[in-house]
Amino acid sequence: MSIPMSSPKPSRREQWKRTTQLVSILLRIYALTWQQARWGLLGTAVCRLMLALIPLVNMYLVTHLVNAVTEVITAGAELNTVLIILGMQTGLSIASAAIRSLEQMIMAALKLRIQAYIEEKMAEKSTRLPLVYFDRSDYFDSFHRAMGSQHSLILFDNSFMIIQSSITVIGYFTIVVSFHWLLAVGLLIFVIPSLVVNMRIGEQRFMQMINQTAIARRVSYLYNLLIGREAAKEIRLFGLSSHLIDQWRTSFMLNAKQKLKLERKGIAMNWGVDSFNNIVSSSLIIGLAWLGTKGRLSIGQYVALTEAFNSVNSQLMSISNNLSFMYQNVLYAQELFTFLDTPEEHSQQSAHALPLAKPLRQGIDIRDLSFQYPNQPFPTLHQVNLHIPPGCKIAIVGDNGAGKSTLAKCILGLYSASEGSVEYDGVNILDLDPAELRKRVTAVFQDFVRFQSTVRDNIGFGALDRLSDNSWLEVAASKSGADEIIESLPMQFDTMLGPMFDGGRELSQGQWQKIAISRAYFRDAELVVLDEPTASMDPMTEAAIFENFLQIAEGKTTLLISHRLGICKAVDLIIVMKHGRIVEQGTHEQLLRLGGEYEQMYQIQSKWYDSETAAV
Repeated sequence: MSIPMSSPKPSRREQWKRTTQLVSILLRIYALTWQQARWGLLGTAVCRLMLALIPLVNMYLVTHLVNAVTEVITAGAELNTVLIILGMQTGLSIASAAIRSLEQMIMAALKLRIQAYIEEKMAEKSTRLPLVYFDRSDYFDSFHRAMGSQHSLILFDNSFMIIQSSITVIGYFTIVVSFHWLLAVGLLIFVIPSLVVNMRIGEQRFMQMINQTAIARRVSYLYNLLIGREAAKEIRLFGLSSHLIDQWRTSFMLNAKQKLKLERKGIAMNWGVDSFNNIVSSSLIIGLAWLGTKGRLSIGQYVALTEAFNSVNSQLMSISNNLSFMYQNVLYAQELFTFLDTPEEHSQQSAHALPLAKPLRQGIDIRDLSFQYPNQPFPTLHQVNLHIPPGCKIAIVGDNGAGKSTLAKCILGLYSASEGSVEYDGVNILDLDPAELRKRVTAVFQDFVRFQSTVRDNIGFGALDRLSDNSWLEVAASKSGADEIIESLPMQFDTMLGPMFDGGRELSQGQWQKIAISRAYFRDAELVVLDEPTASMDPMTEAAIFENFLQIAEGKTTLLISHRLGICKAVDLIIVMKHGRIVEQGTHEQLLRLGGEYEQMYQIQSKWYDSETAAV
């Protein structure tokens, strides 16, 4: 998902392609920043312009101050001129501090605005990508790199610093070249070694980040496993802490050693650059002294130019560092934009999406449907064919891994078929607007979400437009049996659930499942999918849930995925799956008479049923 980097020795064509690519990313960053915070950019530009001119004014004042002090010492002149110049310098320093503080406030707001925009875009992108991406390791690598690259968009700060330093340096050059052109040439020598070294180290840091992504994600995973709640019980029960810490330490130190090696290399190369710059600086000072012997400098000019050389050295180093940071940040931004440009799930514009009758008239047709998860050697679904009439109640049964949940997700449009199609009233699901389709379906999955929020949110998320409708909430809660749980809570629908936030109430697995089922009921959908909806419930509660389910399912197209076969007697059609294929289908009585897979599963489970059920 990331843009591949070129070889260590790229051809001219590759170099040009890479350069144009990075320039386009840089322009995209500027356009994005201007779009989101133009007034902040303009305010920052004005502040940086004033800050760039202040050193030049100060150099002028230093020259006259030193000359005035010299006159006081050597000729007994009055202090008036000295005091006036000192007053002007003090005012200039106060103004400079005020402008710098204002610029910092503007920049802080600017960075937060851009950060908020990027994080929002990343969140939006994550929710719009095909669900199958979350079964791909390269997606998580890309997301991890994108998250670590957010700071790269703040390179407009580097841009302003470069412009500010450049204005100051140009002013100094104009002054210095009036004394001798060789002095100006000497100043330019400062920037070249630093720029080359920092850009090279910056690129190596970026490549290191790319290569370390997988290990860095594992380090993060292991650490969160150790400090999080999800695995806390089993880590203690099985005594895993030392083993997991050893794994975390090994992975962490592998990355850390590589980073430390590169940092040492960078420090050594910058030491060489600093040493070279010190030699150049000393040579320039000697050049000033030589001009003094020729009578071309006053004492004030000598002091001011010496200060100017030190300042130019600092400004040129700043330009060099910021240019290298910009180059490095553009490389990082490339990863961020690669993630943001990842193709989203198939979606037609509403003007081009085909209409879907309400309610369904022909039903749902699955035609030669096959589905294969990324990086898996074999398909999970093989050539599945099925017709689901409108209002039909269907139970899908089979062993673990038979493909039941995957089939349901394909029918819901959460997964796109590798081969074949899913059609609603003869219209391919790919030609429908996913948002419109999902308004007409609802589901409870095995791995339902426990939202660390209020009961109202946990149920009301099923239909946001009715979130504040207590009557609908009460109906949905009663259908799942969650009403008794809610009545026992201190603030009922406004009680916070989960242990993550202050005041939250934790529920049992079965209680959470009732809340999740209420969420599905809260949406008055035409297609209902219940994927193991009673897996964590006691038999009495399970029986009540099924009874309510049969009532609310009347007139709705319903898919029930379950290992428990007691409910199958009450559905219109039973689908038996094995190894990703439909091997049997029919009613309860038909499948028992068939004496195949279903009959075997039923006989195995029947010993747990009551005597009346076992006698069937």
